[in-house]
Amino acid sequence: MEQVEGSGIAGALVSKNEAQLKATKNTAIKCLKCNKVYIFPDDRDDCLAHLYLEHRLVIADVEDIALLEDYLQYWEKEFQTHEFEQYCTTMFLDQLPDGSYAKNEKYYLLCDILPQDFELRKRLQNQRLSAALERHQFELTDRTFSKECLFCRTVIKGLRADYLEHLFEKHFLLVGKPENLVYVDELLDQLENNLNKLLCLYCEKIFKDRPTLKEHMRKKGHKRINPNRREYDKFFLINYNRTTPRSLPRKQTRETQKSGVSDDSASVDFDKHFARRDSDADCDSDWSDWAADGEPHVIKCLYCAHQENQYCDLKRHMIEAHRLDFEAVTSSLNFYQKIKVVNFVRRQLCLLRCVCCDLQFDEFELLAEHMVNESHCGIGDRSKWDKPEFFFPYIDNDGLLCVLDDSTGDDLDADVVRIISEDSVAQINKDAESLSLENFKL
Repeated sequence: MEQVEGSGIAGALVSKNEAQLKATKNTAIKCLKCNKVYIFPDDRDDCLAHLYLEHRLVIADVEDIALLEDYLQYWEKEFQTHEFEQYCTTMFLDQLPDGSYAKNEKYYLLCDILPQDFELRKRLQNQRLSAALERHQFELTDRTFSKECLFCRTVIKGLRADYLEHLFEKHFLLVGKPENLVYVDELLDQLENNLNKLLCLYCEKIFKDRPTLKEHMRKKGHKRINPNRREYDKFFLINYNRTTPRSLPRKQTRETQKSGVSDDSASVDFDKHFARRDSDADCDSDWSDWAADGEPHVIKCLYCAHQENQYCDLKRHMIEAHRLDFEAVTSSLNFYQKIKVVNFVRRQLCLLRCVCCDLQFDEFELLAEHMVNESHCGIGDRSKWDKPEFFFPYIDNDGLLCVLDDSTGDDLDADVVRIISEDSVAQINKDAESLSLENFKL
């Protein structure tokens, strides 16, 4: 494996292309409404928290947004000349951002139900995919690569595929096939950094010295990266081709998958994008879970597919089957926090992730067995579920959310959540504020 040296114009072009393809870091992002500036990606969480606490703005499905920096820069320009009400869903909640009670506090939700936002997210997704494919092609053909092995003193020169092949053949370290990987240099640097910290690449346990670490990885078969760690998602090319937003109606997505029709053919037009078929069967299914006042709701268990008509029966089931007293573990939480807990647990189970340790599984049966054996049928750490995104139901018509206030002695008037999302109401609010400003203009 010999290194092919670039010289003259050819070498300069290679260096220029590599510089262009390198991911940009430490991007300065200005707040959408004020002059505060955040440095991404380090200040990402602080920026999102500022938008919620100071400006009452929640961005839906923010984890699924490709190129979040470009997304925020786009809306920062839009909101320089427009108010939130013109693009966002307006909500009225009876609480302040810190959780304390207040009447009719206005909040805003920016999501892809707006055609302009949907088109932006899709365009950024395609842009990120194109950049990843360009980088992938460069890494497959570039012969200027040179790096010392992670485990021995050998310096491998030539293709990155040669380096990955050396790791597998000489040290039995399986990172991935070259045709499936992208941003290989960053991946190798991250693995090298973990090994220098005496951290196991798979289970991420820390050991006292390098020989003990190598022996552990050999005996346990841990000479591979953990596929359940989301930090490694960016290095696998398949993760850049997710074209179906999670915010699409799940029923429509399942029907599309069964029919074999790609979601890429869906129109961005709002009415067409969320249109339902005008068949009797669909009309019946849309109303099949409706119950009039006084009729029992179907309530689904948090940790399995079991359902009950009465909340007391569901509580008994969760205590007997999952050893969890939901009222006891949430007794110190207010109504809004309980809503966040339910939606967080729903999402974890839907993504086949453990609620407590965040370990991911391929099948629900394996996840359920793990949570029972490890006594992980809980509500998780507060830092994981106490986020604005979990104000919104993760599954449609969640019966458990309907009985949360009935399960406690909370005052209904103090904890009721009212969401007003009609465009007409939002426009009325905007017009009223404009008139008020005109009356007090000096």
